Amino acid sequence: MGPLRFSFVLHLHQPVGNFDFVFREHADDVYRPFLDFLEERALWPIGLHVSGPLIEWLGDHDSRLHDRIGRLAADGHVELLSAGWYEPILASLSPADRATQLGWMQDELRERFGVRPTGLWLTERVWKPELAADLARAGIEYALVDDHLARRAGVEGATLLGPMRAEWKGAGIDVLAIDEALRYLIPFRPAEEIARDLRRRHRAGEPVALFGDDGEKFGGWPRTREWLYDQGWLEAFGDEMDQLRSEGVVRWVTPATVRAESGPGPTVDLPEGSYPEMDDWAGGPWTNFLDRYEEAGRMHRRMTVLSDLCRAAGDPEPIRRAVGRGQCNDPYWHGVFGGVYMKHLREGVRGQLTLAERRLREGEALRWERTATRRGDPAWWAHSARVSCLIESASGGRITQLVWLESGTDVTDVLTRRHESYYDEAVARGAELRSGKLEREQGSASIHEIEDSAVLDGFPPVDLEPRSLVAERVLGADLTLARYSAAEYQPLWRTGDAAVSDPTESPEGTLTWESRSGEGPAVTRWIRLTEDALQIEWLWDPRAFPATAVFAPELSLGCPVELTLDPPTDMWRYPIVTVSKCPTGFEETHQGDSATPRWPVATGRARVTIRPPGAPSPASGSALPG
Repeated sequence: MGPLRFSFVLHLHQPVGNFDFVFREHADDVYRPFLDFLEERALWPIGLHVSGPLIEWLGDHDSRLHDRIGRLAADGHVELLSAGWYEPILASLSPADRATQLGWMQDELRERFGVRPTGLWLTERVWKPELAADLARAGIEYALVDDHLARRAGVEGATLLGPMRAEWKGAGIDVLAIDEALRYLIPFRPAEEIARDLRRRHRAGEPVALFGDDGEKFGGWPRTREWLYDQGWLEAFGDEMDQLRSEGVVRWVTPATVRAESGPGPTVDLPEGSYPEMDDWAGGPWTNFLDRYEEAGRMHRRMTVLSDLCRAAGDPEPIRRAVGRGQCNDPYWHGVFGGVYMKHLREGVRGQLTLAERRLREGEALRWERTATRRGDPAWWAHSARVSCLIESASGGRITQLVWLESGTDVTDVLTRRHESYYDEAVARGAELRSGKLEREQGSASIHEIEDSAVLDGFPPVDLEPRSLVAERVLGADLTLARYSAAEYQPLWRTGDAAVSDPTESPEGTLTWESRSGEGPAVTRWIRLTEDALQIEWLWDPRAFPATAVFAPELSLGCPVELTLDPPTDMWRYPIVTVSKCPTGFEETHQGDSATPRWPVATGRARVTIRPPGAPSPASGSALPG
């Protein structure tokens, strides 16, 4: 009986927008030490995918590690795998954008390291059947997918252990299934337990064991550095591998070797999906995240529109690169890591999209354009060389994008405080800990075990409605700021509960909405945008509300701006803070700030002017119509 082919594949990635110190810490404390270990123990060859953002950073900041990867590839110790260069979810892109991202990776690896990859690391292992044809056209011969998808397609037994064929409309590639059991064993279980598992596979006559997972789990994830280095896992793992190889139990091979030595496999109809945790987080297809988190859906829609505009403009390289960086997957979804909740990652992607739009709009005068949201609802898009503003007609004209392009002032980069299903379990565990019914577990744990053991002392605040730049409400006089900021109240009236007319547009570009609740309160709103300011004015009937009530439009601000209130009035403020999963449990993230002017309803009329910091004040007498 020949040895078990053991294919060990690492995926190294740092996203667009991540902090420079995170790149540096991982290069110094995770990637380099683990490559040192592999080299010292001669645990070659392996498969390796390094994402484009990380390769770019290494080329600029750590040329020794960058060039070492190239030497390992040249020496045959490493098989470099392809992917989209800026680590997009390929299934979320148009076929043209997929081809661009894949072409960048092929070109970069050839120019930097002199290799042409034929295998693909599928980002987040998100698969759609049509990818088979697009990947084949890009020169990819095989891809690594999750065995979860193959099992869903009815594949089982020995067929899971070799290449399978995925096709779409006559074109296709081979796929190799990553073993889920190995992902949970390595490196979280003792080395001798892993060795026993490999021996069992060899005795059973299994031809292949394919491990593929994030390289960051080898010292970058919580508790793993202590487990690997301080508690001796690496040394024990190396010893076990030496013994298994000397006995002829395992042979380390690249995934390309697995494919070449296994011969052709059967054609399978892989369904849309990913690994089990991702499917659970998404509740189905990955694109569910774009609906669950409106902010991600809007960002994706903006990216798609700008990509199309870029191609229509001849696809200039600097703009295409900015769009490509804006396709980096991390802030578009949410799993055990913060994802969409991590503001600095959203800023990284949104900043690249703003850069692309600024260059695409050069010389453009301000104009309003009818458009649609990702869901197809009508919207208005005002844009020029200096400003971009999107107003969704639903719910009385929600302003969901306001970006001053020259300064990069992204006013609407705020995240709604939502109820996440994992709050329920975490709060219940917190109560059990306090009562003594549950003890904190000790020892090493996988990232998912840490996720499942996180606790909360109570439920975080949940917003009454999705956030946009402004939400009009009428509040009772007895409401306190503490209850207001915790969303522990019900407004007397809000636009979202009202019947809203379609907007009318005046010749100078002002949009007007009228909101009415049955025969009750009516509020008329005007929105006027200039190159340097957004003005919102309201007119309401004071008799429609209790005399002691206040008209209180909440502004959700993702960055500092200059506000002018007319007439002047007091204003409530509080930080918008979300609670989300992180590698060590939960973390709070400051998403922006809430500012709520409070006009007595007797005022009958009010206006807010929003300007980017340092912008000139509008000329006096610039009253809106009405």
